[in-house]
Amino acid sequence: MFGRIQKTTGLVAASLFVSFQVFAQAPVEAPANPAPVINPKLAPLVEISCPGFDKMVEGYQQRFQSKMLTWSEKNLSKPTYQTAFYPFSGPDVVTVMSIYPKANYYVMMADQFPEYALLDQPEKANAAAQSFECGMLANFSRRGYYRTNDLNGKDGPKPRFIKLLIYNIAFSGSKIEDIKPLYVDQSGLILPVDAKQQPDGVRFLLKAKDGRSVTLDYLRADLSNSGFEKRPEFANAIARKGSQVVLLKSASHLLQNPRFSKMSDTLIANAKWVTQDETGLDIDAFSKNYNLELYGKFVAAHPLWAKNESAQRLAKYFSSHPSKEDLPFILGYEKQGGSILMVGERK
Repeated sequence: MFGRIQKTTGLVAASLFVSFQVFAQAPVEAPANPAPVINPKLAPLVEISCPGFDKMVEGYQQRFQSKMLTWSEKNLSKPTYQTAFYPFSGPDVVTVMSIYPKANYYVMMADQFPEYALLDQPEKANAAAQSFECGMLANFSRRGYYRTNDLNGKDGPKPRFIKLLIYNIAFSGSKIEDIKPLYVDQSGLILPVDAKQQPDGVRFLLKAKDGRSVTLDYLRADLSNSGFEKRPEFANAIARKGSQVVLLKSASHLLQNPRFSKMSDTLIANAKWVTQDETGLDIDAFSKNYNLELYGKFVAAHPLWAKNESAQRLAKYFSSHPSKEDLPFILGYEKQGGSILMVGERK
């Protein structure tokens, strides 16, 4: 998610990396997406009730989405993929759908909790909470990211995270046809829950703006080393879903932290393509394992991470490697030099 400083956490044990590579060798197929029967009780949950919402969407699409789609068509035409994986995503559906618009299956992971109870008993937020959510959307349409304090309810009523996902789907131009709770089994498969499982996330069956049937899975996950020691099945899921194309953006430099080393290693062991800003994989590991194309100009990280050693290495790398062009859109944390993306193809 744009401009987010989140406490999301990381991944897997080194002993599992061999199995990760086996998973990555097989193409990842999107789940079957038959024409769903829309559950009428979901209508209150998917209702868009913010004043001026259409104008918010129009403004966002003009400022951000249309430019991302044009950039992707020009610079990401080489990757072939069905599945796009976006860890540390927050509710930012629209960015991954714009950077990787050809996918028919999107998998997002973050540490925010989707309110599963609202799938069975949708209810409207009170007036104050609804107004706060609508204000967040208005700000998102202008600046392209959410503030972490807003997401966590520190500066106002805590927003409904599942509702933010719904709003972001609308920003992408997609229509929701059904929503189902999910869980991750021991092999890493993402499956609909039954009476025996506690949900790990939600699946949205969508009709994309271009008319295609698209599946979007959001999984709540602790992506730190300790998190996946507790839930190793998520390591298997990431090996499966992260083997084609990956987006890393506004990830708070977590993958450059030793506490997230297993997540970093797993992505490098499996992903064919990675598109990332400065907060993703450390440039030493990224450039060693991937052929890179640089976009934008990187001088220094956001002031919060100005002393980050990985960011300093990246600034040195940018100074000695030519950038293809500036990005035509704003992306991620505000910083000197503006937005950047690096596109990596596995060597």
